[in-house]
Amino acid sequence: MTRPVIHDNDGHVDDLLSALLLWLSPEVELQAITVTEGDCYVQQAFEALQKMATFLDLEGTEIALSEDPVVNPFPENWRRESYIINELPIFSENALKKTYQPGRPRKSQALIIDCLNHSRQPITLVTTGPLTNIASVFEERPDLKEKVAECVIMGGAIGVPGNVEAPDHDGAAEWNIYADPLAAKKFLESGIPIKLIPLDITNQVPITKEFLLKLDTQAEKFRASLLAAKIYSLVKGFNYYFWDTLTAAAVISPDLFTFKEMRVDISTSGRSQGKTSSTFFGGRKIKVATLLQKEAFEELILEVFRIK
Repeated sequence: MTRPVIHDNDGHVDDLLSALLLWLSPEVELQAITVTEGDCYVQQAFEALQKMATFLDLEGTEIALSEDPVVNPFPENWRRESYIINELPIFSENALKKTYQPGRPRKSQALIIDCLNHSRQPITLVTTGPLTNIASVFEERPDLKEKVAECVIMGGAIGVPGNVEAPDHDGAAEWNIYADPLAAKKFLESGIPIKLIPLDITNQVPITKEFLLKLDTQAEKFRASLLAAKIYSLVKGFNYYFWDTLTAAAVISPDLFTFKEMRVDISTSGRSQGKTSSTFFGGRKIKVATLLQKEAFEELILEVFRIK
């Protein structure tokens, strides 16, 4: 039985590829993709998703966006990559095809509410960006919490340093949480079951030359692999990790992970704004990914990109 899923992301390289993994996976029924104003310019990320769907002849999933600002915007040079992705030469052949979901998209929150309202079974939420969109949904409609099976979140740094470099910040936070720490705190306190995929585990899976070589090899035969290879080419030479694709894998094949129950809290102010901490008091008990079958994970990614 497939799992109904809503994916909220913020439009960077690994966000778009995690959306593609969820869309292609036979274990998932991807009902909606919503884009947050995080590590992208949302209109560009929306158009890139349209082009990806058109290129691969995908169907069935509605894409929405929200221009609601985050508290701490991502660096502009990171966000600009959404323009580059949107103009990749690989999309030139789309001119011969009907554009996927033409017209003005709905707002993210409206689409999420609609999906939850009409679902006959609880939906899994997957978030790979700031929690701005998701938190506002349950502020407006707290009754919809019962429609959520769980939320799998890429975010946080518990036992490792964060990746935020910003003036007057101590570097303890991870960017998705730091971008909107109040939204993250509110969602943590919502009572919805959470699985957290923090930097502690994503640090274990850098994207290697060996992986990219395998992807390039199968790109000769499979269009999804070709598209993924072109998108990954934008980060070759950088220290880049399987952040969001790892999060998608935790939904597609959760048995690849070991989760530990921890009481976690989030700082919303001061030099440690956005820091996620394990604590004995306060916060809330959630499941945190601690171990991963790395080789099986990489093979899963390659296998899904061979589907189409």
